[in-house]
Amino acid sequence: MYTVIMAAHNEERYIGTALRSVFSQTLKPDKVIVVLDRCSDKSEDVAKGFPVEIIKKEEKKWVFSYAENLELARRLVKTPFLAIVDADVELEPDYFERLLLEMDDKTCCAGGGVVTRCKTFLCRLLRYWEKTYRFSTDRRPRGCALLVRTSFLEEIGGFADVPAPDTYIQDMGRVRGYSIKIVEGAKAYHIRDITIGRALRTQFNTGIGRYVMGKSFLRTLGHSIVRLRPFVLIGYLYATSKREYQTLRRKIVNHMKVYTGV
Repeated sequence: MYTVIMAAHNEERYIGTALRSVFSQTLKPDKVIVVLDRCSDKSEDVAKGFPVEIIKKEEKKWVFSYAENLELARRLVKTPFLAIVDADVELEPDYFERLLLEMDDKTCCAGGGVVTRCKTFLCRLLRYWEKTYRFSTDRRPRGCALLVRTSFLEEIGGFADVPAPDTYIQDMGRVRGYSIKIVEGAKAYHIRDITIGRALRTQFNTGIGRYVMGKSFLRTLGHSIVRLRPFVLIGYLYATSKREYQTLRRKIVNHMKVYTGV
């Protein structure tokens, strides 16, 4: 019924836990595809310990490598649903069983509740910060453990060369009249240790991504205030001053218009 796609770049520390949680699902996937993106560690050795199909990517051809990884795997998917699972995520055993129950014909994608679970003091603070998401006016499922209708992806031409494939899917789904769902009873856990530098880089890159994906300044300002993420706004403003990001923004917005008729 569903195929799992997992992209990894030097994830030997986490990918084993992620794959064990995938193969421990109460509703088993038909296939698991692991895309090894120019790995120089032992990620491949760990992945080979599981019954997975491996794609080894030796060179980057798209601007946004993660989106390219997903599209490479999508072309091999034959099941009605496709599941994106990050290599640093651990799923509860009934995660996809719960999500699949919510996938009616009008739903393009669904995701569960995502919680940060690691041992550092910063991670404990991050768990409290994640509670600010409930105040967002645009709540969406997180992209790290997302179930997507395969036929919908075919409708929109597959994954585009964008910085945030999950946001792209959800934007396209809404414009085309589909619903997206958050299933809070389904739980996924981020297991990567967080550092201050990584947290700030993530915010900054999110801001760049929001600009490239065509999000407005006012929406990004509101996001930064409500979600207590000031570096998102800084990343957005930085992107507005760079010609390469201006060009990408026009390209992606025009691409979305082709598949939405807007």
